[in-house]
Amino acid sequence: MSRSHAQQWTVNRTVDRPDPALVTALREFSTTQIADSGAPVVVVGPALRRLAGGSEICGPAVTVWTRPGDILFVLKAPDLIGDGDVLVIDGGGREDAAVIGDIVGGTIRAKGCTGLVVDGAVRDIEGLDEVGLPTFARGVHPATGSNQGPGAINVPVHVGGVAVHPGDVVRGDPSGLVVVPREHLAAVLELTRAVAERETAWREAVAGGATLAEATGIDEQIATRGGTERPLP
Repeated sequence: MSRSHAQQWTVNRTVDRPDPALVTALREFSTTQIADSGAPVVVVGPALRRLAGGSEICGPAVTVWTRPGDILFVLKAPDLIGDGDVLVIDGGGREDAAVIGDIVGGTIRAKGCTGLVVDGAVRDIEGLDEVGLPTFARGVHPATGSNQGPGAINVPVHVGGVAVHPGDVVRGDPSGLVVVPREHLAAVLELTRAVAERETAWREAVAGGATLAEATGIDEQIATRGGTERPLP
């Protein structure tokens, strides 16, 4: 839990967002396929889970660092949100002081925010459901902490044990969250498509009568590692 940041009290208004077409293309793939791609992606820790407003997120990150439990810079964040963005808040993992609720949530949703990720606590779950803001967070708590700062907007942050930079693409679904560094998005898409094609081939082979081991080539992998298969006694 960090109570300071090298860029605290900073508001960076400019985010270098990726090509929207690439973001739209990434949304067609699941987090599991992206995670299996072997590409330079990071998988957010399981402590951050879906709590409200749907489970599908895909968009460039607008980041907020805040002293754990403080809401000052969270209240400023809606000024920096653009259509399709994901608001990512590094709240230091604190679970006994919510840093965002349905008033800010409704405001950013109206501006086109496609999702909310909070390493910390949120509140007003029913309200976040009503405004339809997909929300992943560490926990829920009814009270806030303080509104004195410090904080920072559009600076590097950490959520769920991984680094997120402004403009990185956050993808969330019922299986969890992954983060794709903006500069690697095109390469990640190419490798993820290959995963999806491989999975389709497996399903088609099984539907055609092959065993899963045959479809995936597992028997060959076992054999190359010295494994043997003996008949039942």
